[in-house]
Amino acid sequence: MEYIDNNKTVLIEILEIVKKLILEPRTDISWSTFDSKDELIFELDSHIQKLKLEDFSKVKDLILLFAPTSDLQEISLSSGWSNHYLNISEKFDVAIRNLCEIFKLKPFFDD
Repeated sequence: MEYIDNNKTVLIEILEIVKKLILEPRTDISWSTFDSKDELIFELDSHIQKLKLEDFSKVKDLILLFAPTSDLQEISLSSGWSNHYLNISEKFDVAIRNLCEIFKLKPFFDD
């Protein structure tokens, strides 16, 4: 299952990159639904742990976090790293799509 692990690894690496960006002093989360950077970091860490355990119960929430005009994009725009975020989110889209296909996840549809 190397292919699956590769997608999980890519997603985890993306989340780690986003965590580093969030922790930068210039990062402004005021346009997001998060009350603090710590709250957002906690959520990102939670997604990382779930991915490591192949627990996909919150994959919909993870996808929404990266959706256009959602929290991460708004934060990137207000913090000066929107171009970097676009590159990250494109890689996220590919990896999450592959993961959903492999595990037959339908995060936005009832079975």
